[in-house]
Amino acid sequence: MKSGKCPMCNSNEVYSNSESEFRASGDIVQLSDIDNELQIYLIPYICTNCGFAAMFVADMDDIKDLPETDGWKKVK
Repeated sequence: MKSGKCPMCNSNEVYSNSESEFRASGDIVQLSDIDNELQIYLIPYICTNCGFAAMFVADMDDIKDLPETDGWKKVK
């Protein structure tokens, strides 16, 4: 999606808006556990051909410590 191509339908009709806001909580997603709190900004990407939507982390530095953060496990 970030390359401008939809992984579902291969269309080039992919759009993004880094200034968009989520209705529930603005453009910040807060993920909390007992000892840690992360704030991660996400940018939406939407294919206007098939409707597939994806969210990507805006700043990779926000998640650099995620593998060592309690509660987060690698998906296998």
